[in-house]
Amino acid sequence: MSRRRKTIALVVAVALTSFATACSDDDASPSEDASPETSASLPDESPGSSVGDSLTVGVLLPLTGSGSEIGTVMNEAVEIARAETRVTGVHGKPVRLVVVDESTLDGVVPPSLDGIFSEEVDAIIGPASSLLAARLLPIAVGDGVLTCSPTASTLGLDGFPDTGPLFVRTIPSDSLQAKALAKMLDEAGTDVVLAFVDDAFGRPFMEKVSAELDALGVTTKATIGFDPQESDYDVGATVVARSGSATIGVIGDPEAGPRIVQAIADVIDTDTVGSIWMNDSMRVPETASVYRRLEPAILQLMRGVSPRSTVGASDRSGSTDELPDNGRFFAANAYDCMNIIALTADQADVIDGAAMADQIVQVTSGGTSCESFTECIDQRESGRSIDYDGPSGELDLGRNGDPSVGLFDVYRFDGRGLDMTDIRPPVRVDSRTG
Repeated sequence: MSRRRKTIALVVAVALTSFATACSDDDASPSEDASPETSASLPDESPGSSVGDSLTVGVLLPLTGSGSEIGTVMNEAVEIARAETRVTGVHGKPVRLVVVDESTLDGVVPPSLDGIFSEEVDAIIGPASSLLAARLLPIAVGDGVLTCSPTASTLGLDGFPDTGPLFVRTIPSDSLQAKALAKMLDEAGTDVVLAFVDDAFGRPFMEKVSAELDALGVTTKATIGFDPQESDYDVGATVVARSGSATIGVIGDPEAGPRIVQAIADVIDTDTVGSIWMNDSMRVPETASVYRRLEPAILQLMRGVSPRSTVGASDRSGSTDELPDNGRFFAANAYDCMNIIALTADQADVIDGAAMADQIVQVTSGGTSCESFTECIDQRESGRSIDYDGPSGELDLGRNGDPSVGLFDVYRFDGRGLDMTDIRPPVRVDSRTG
């Protein structure tokens, strides 16, 4: 029997910002999950059946188009996590998934969740796109539906005015990425100049990096904005070069950001500039040939920080099933979303978004560490409070629904202009410390 959603009256103002990770525009038909579980302890339920108070989760990830490489891996990770819940179930009943291809929305969100999912859902995993998340959340939160995004990292969602929280994410916010970028700029040991795409994405990001540099005692000699609509960046690049800073920070998107780097590369003296540090959106440009045109001397200066998207087998204990594609493409983040939803639903008195949201902090911090649904349930049945950390370690979601700790890879480029993850350990930053 379908349950009526609780409607929560909220005034929601969300800044629509650029995409944080994969977003696809291709068309395809929505699909529903109906795959059998061969290792099940509880009976399967077909998508159209009535299961009383069972947990129903909508999965909204890009399964076709340009984002499908990431989306299909994340969807598989959700399936793995769902399979692990079948030993005990949630409140003794199977977890059901309703899977929809995010790409079919083409960036347009219907006025109600009924226009996305074929049936009522208690929680949502996704979307991958920050822009789509900003459009979806007023509807989902207004319906009291707990929503967990594995990849929507934009700063514009930091202050989302929900309750509980009803919006959580397992990727660190760009505010933590700004902290990581400032940390690497600080390690360069020189004055810094910041170049940035001057739009709703780049300016707030730059301001956050600048504030973090101030807190670290680093002098920012200049901040130079670049209009993404301008075709010629020569003037701004010359200002960067004349600043005399040996350390350059560039904050940009996949299109305008690499053009800023190209313009700076044309005018700087590689004998006086020690490093060029960039944010994650700069890692893979929209035009693959952009970085390939740069001189080797410039490529050697270029570094960046990017949220850790790969969790290798050595990072996980034996209690966690093997993640798809060797733990790449944010598989761990999607796996974490499914487990957080299942654990909060099982710990709440009823399967209800607000009741589940009330359990977020208790499930992810302060107890005995566990990495999977089964392990956490075993700990709880032994009388212990649980601290779900997942495959990648510390998670600790705060009352704002964001991870308190972020791990960021350092990336660089080879002589062909292709990005690669540096061998150094990930940069760890904590929102609770300076």
